[in-house]
Amino acid sequence: MLGLLAIVCVAGGVVVQAAKDKAKAKDTSAGVRQQAMRTSGPEAVDAPLAKDVSLSIWGVHESLVGIPYLDRDAETEVVEAFEEERPVLVLGDSMVGKTRMASKLVAELFPNRQVVIPDIPDGLATLMNAGEIPVESIVWLDDLERYLADPKNLKTKWIDQLQQAGNVVVATMREIFYERFQPSDDMPRTQWDTLLRFRVVRLKNAPEERNKLAALSPIPRIRDGILKHGLGTYAGGGFLAVERLESGRVTTPIGAALVLVAIDWQRTGISEAIPEETAIKLSGLYLAEPSSPLDPEEVRSGLAWATDNSSGGSTYRLIARASDGNLRPFDYLVDHVASSRKAIPNEVWEAAAQSDASPGRLNTAGVSAHMLGRQEIAERFFVRAAEMGDPEGMANLATALERQNRIAEAETLHRRAAEAGSPHGMTGLAVILLRSGRTEEAESLLREAAVNGDADAMANLGFIMMRRGEEDEGRGWYRRAAVAGSGLGMTNYGMQLEGEGRQEQAEALYRAATARGNGAGMHQLSLILSRRGEHAEAERLLSRAVRHGNPAAMAVLASHMEGMGNHAEAERLATMAADRGDAYGLALQGKRMAERGELDGAEKLLRRSAEQGFTFGIHCLGVLLARSGRIEEAKVQYRKAITDGDAQSMVNLGLLLSEEDRKGEATALYQQASNLGLPLAMFLLADDLEDKGKQQEAEELFKKAASMKEPRSITKLGMIAAEREDYDEALGLLGQASTMGHRHAAECLKVLNDHLKAKEK
Repeated sequence: MLGLLAIVCVAGGVVVQAAKDKAKAKDTSAGVRQQAMRTSGPEAVDAPLAKDVSLSIWGVHESLVGIPYLDRDAETEVVEAFEEERPVLVLGDSMVGKTRMASKLVAELFPNRQVVIPDIPDGLATLMNAGEIPVESIVWLDDLERYLADPKNLKTKWIDQLQQAGNVVVATMREIFYERFQPSDDMPRTQWDTLLRFRVVRLKNAPEERNKLAALSPIPRIRDGILKHGLGTYAGGGFLAVERLESGRVTTPIGAALVLVAIDWQRTGISEAIPEETAIKLSGLYLAEPSSPLDPEEVRSGLAWATDNSSGGSTYRLIARASDGNLRPFDYLVDHVASSRKAIPNEVWEAAAQSDASPGRLNTAGVSAHMLGRQEIAERFFVRAAEMGDPEGMANLATALERQNRIAEAETLHRRAAEAGSPHGMTGLAVILLRSGRTEEAESLLREAAVNGDADAMANLGFIMMRRGEEDEGRGWYRRAAVAGSGLGMTNYGMQLEGEGRQEQAEALYRAATARGNGAGMHQLSLILSRRGEHAEAERLLSRAVRHGNPAAMAVLASHMEGMGNHAEAERLATMAADRGDAYGLALQGKRMAERGELDGAEKLLRRSAEQGFTFGIHCLGVLLARSGRIEEAKVQYRKAITDGDAQSMVNLGLLLSEEDRKGEATALYQQASNLGLPLAMFLLADDLEDKGKQQEAEELFKKAASMKEPRSITKLGMIAAEREDYDEALGLLGQASTMGHRHAAECLKVLNDHLKAKEK
């Protein structure tokens, strides 16, 4: 009996402890929610229902005038996204009405769902890291850019987990930030992977919709305001904020300066709010007549003016104090100033580069600096992030070093980033390995990065598959990469479509890739425009592609520079292209080295080009081998190039066969090359016809080749004219060929002139 009691007591103890643990867990859960959610009040853990959430809690700007809600054209797209059970991202300019439209639809369609609004910036991270995943709720991420600014606060997998838990995920974002988060060819963005999870709906302040909305208002003043400024800007007073700032430049210059420095600080990307002390220190940069030191009373007065919300019907402050006391500018003003594209002062960049910030923020600031052309500052941000052990910082720094042709340092950093788990680091390292022929290791890295959602990894995998002859799989990777937003994937997929004759679809993909800053897309688009005769725009795009680090464009521009006689620039560009493993760049540099007599180095480069299946590289390798006396090896290369339709290789192989007295085979090759339009082949074929006594046919071919500026044919026609004593014709033709640098023509011209002088005597 005592034993049984003991057992019961023990069991009872377990139950009591379990109850205590459960209660403790519930308290902990409540605490996490309390700390991380804007929609949890001091006395309630449960989030409110959508039908009970006020406009201010949703984040809707207070209206300056009493305007009832007016339906927007974009509502249909939002409803479609809800029906597809996809996360929704409403994009638009500041105060265009994004939050108002989205909140109205959520409250109407899901009135009895709880609304979870995580605190900005790390509320969602707090919930997800604690395992507090909302279930069948509304997860409201207004101003998504504020969560995304530091990637650790919003991870792609969390969006997937929220969706799998039956939540309706709704976000809004200003268009200017969406553009900044898009990856480019030379600067990947971690946040883009997250944004791709959303169905994007754009709410525009278009004239057509303005007219429609204005017509719905019976009040002339409101109707005029909507027509002039747009519904959201007029109702929220955004236009008044601009007017107040402009007036403040005269009436309260220090106050206006503090607003402007806060705006530029946010534009750097280092943080959305600037420390007051830093703002005051930098404010002199924005004063027409700065005084040193600033009058403390004027500073206090300026701050009071900037943070006052008594103007504009209390709908806004030019700058507001964040929870930590820092100064955050009014969103509408940030977009207004950014749209002017006015440069951020050097001193602001310097202060941002030295400020305390997380690695994520340092990377964001680095990318902002890069996009604004401040490469040196961008590198400093990336160096700091990398020194803090951040994998994305390492990958970004590696990319910056690659642009400077510091390939070995870039490889080391990419490897460190890859080992730390960065998909971008894996892809960056794989690309460098591919360029140096280390395909097996590169493929392994790319597959791992692709599994982790890296779109550029998918595009590069497609390249490997295509080169291996696995075209279906390669094409599939290209398509996946393009859909995932990779500019490189769009370009590669576009090249496949172009090869199938689908020019219009290919050009659309190249333009989309160009819009994402993809150098390969710019290069391919430049080729299309050049063929179309739009040479000025083609040259501009080619130069842009070079600036974006595209090696193929570097090689093409190197060829152009060589043709213009700018040999130093041609060699610089060819070297950069070759260092990046571009087949054309390798061929150009190998050819140049061969001409200098550096045959061993030249052969290595040309073989690397030939291994990529690049016809010009194969041909140049054949030339080098032939000149080195390795005739049989040269023939092999020429035959490879001939299978790709290379006319010059047909001629070169024909010349080798002719020396072996295989005249019939040689003539067949000349005929094939002549049919492809190669003037030299026409000359050789004509010469052969002349030897066979077919003078008229030979002369017709000489004339055809001469019309294409083939100097040997021009010389030959000059000699024929001289034999017929048509001396004016002969002098003209031989003079033409001589000015083209044909030595035999110059010799013939001298002989003819001497003959004519002797004849005159």
